[in-house]
Amino acid sequence: MAMGRGGPMGHGQRPSMRAALVVFKYPIYRQLWISSAFAFTGMQMLMVARALLAWELTHSFTAIGTISLAFGLPMLAFSLVGGAVADRVDKRNLTLVTNTLIGLLAVVTAVMVAMGTMTFEILFVVGLLQGTLSALGMPARTPLMAEVVGPENMMSAIAMSNTAMNGTRLFGPALAGVIAGAWGLEWAYAAQAVAYVLATLTMLTVPSGLGAEARANRAPSNVLTEIGGGLSYVMKNSTLRLLMGMMFITTFFAMPYVMLMAGFVQRDLGQSEEAFGWLQSISGIGALAGSLAIATVTSFDRKPLLQWISGILGGGGLVLMAVLSGPFGFGGAIAATLVLGLFLTAYQTLNSTMIMDAAEPQYYGRVMSINMLTFSAMPIMAAPLGIVADHIGASTLFILQGSMVVGFLILVGLLNPKYTFGRQAPRVFEGGMPAPLPGRPSTAGGGYAGVSARRP
Repeated sequence: MAMGRGGPMGHGQRPSMRAALVVFKYPIYRQLWISSAFAFTGMQMLMVARALLAWELTHSFTAIGTISLAFGLPMLAFSLVGGAVADRVDKRNLTLVTNTLIGLLAVVTAVMVAMGTMTFEILFVVGLLQGTLSALGMPARTPLMAEVVGPENMMSAIAMSNTAMNGTRLFGPALAGVIAGAWGLEWAYAAQAVAYVLATLTMLTVPSGLGAEARANRAPSNVLTEIGGGLSYVMKNSTLRLLMGMMFITTFFAMPYVMLMAGFVQRDLGQSEEAFGWLQSISGIGALAGSLAIATVTSFDRKPLLQWISGILGGGGLVLMAVLSGPFGFGGAIAATLVLGLFLTAYQTLNSTMIMDAAEPQYYGRVMSINMLTFSAMPIMAAPLGIVADHIGASTLFILQGSMVVGFLILVGLLNPKYTFGRQAPRVFEGGMPAPLPGRPSTAGGGYAGVSARRP
């Protein structure tokens, strides 16, 4: 049977969690996964604390959208730079630096909130700095986790990385909401800083120099040239073009709902800050279920169809948010949130794994930075959508957003029926088997070529 990057490809292959969990046999991957879990916890807490602080300062959907814009603009401006840098430098060290600086920003914010000196303008500047650091650091994280397990386990590595992110959604938002409600927003930011400190300390146990041989073999070029090379590579690859476009659909029209929920929960549903945190955590239950489900089907050859169906159901979840929260209040919002978490996460996880599967290793950082560029649309779109929500109401806006997602995905299916409804051809490596690349782990020994996976 032919081998693809996700393992054996077969029409009747059953979902397998055991196959997905094989990546944890690599010690370095385990350390990276734990570090990511701490960082993702901090990120989830940041999203809640930032939205609550913006609402506390202004009581305006527009203001929440503007603060989200502050985070999204630098991601738009610097994501491609971050991808080019990630392909040139030590990804572990780049992640260390950015994690540390984001944690320091959380400390500064906590102190200013406690002293009563935080203003909307300062929060906007902090958002710009956080967005810049995320844009420079995040393109390194996923490729690093994929590199240390070898190409045959790459898709499982990405899927399990997503379970770390979505698993933290179970408690990160609720923790931030509970802390903010009980002790104040300054303590929510302090807790976020602790999460980033733990992420940094865990990353220190990962050896530096991973992928050094591959970087040494790269032809010398400047950052702008490499950015251009990455863009050209994606534009010439029809699969990557389509996948990037499909990610834009949800980040433009679906995911910005997250940024508006702080105001929706408190103004429209009459709930508290803690309720907003709990609702975000409930979304994490669906998200974790979605990412775990996708982790078991990384070798399935009809992933485009799974993604398409998940996207349509995710768009339907937004409509449900408006429809169910009217007569059923917070209980209806909970049901819709579970649907949104499950299907939008499945959609995004499938997209990320298929993007990495379609890309060549030397382009991993740049391809992921372009993928990250699509995520900048989420906070950027929150600003104009916040203005719309102030005028027509959040519920009406959710119906419009969900309808647009469903409409665009139906159009994608009609224009690309062979890709959407057909079967994926397996990617075959030289000799029919995935072979370790320079700077990749040996599948036989479970170690890292040139660096011991057991090295502290």
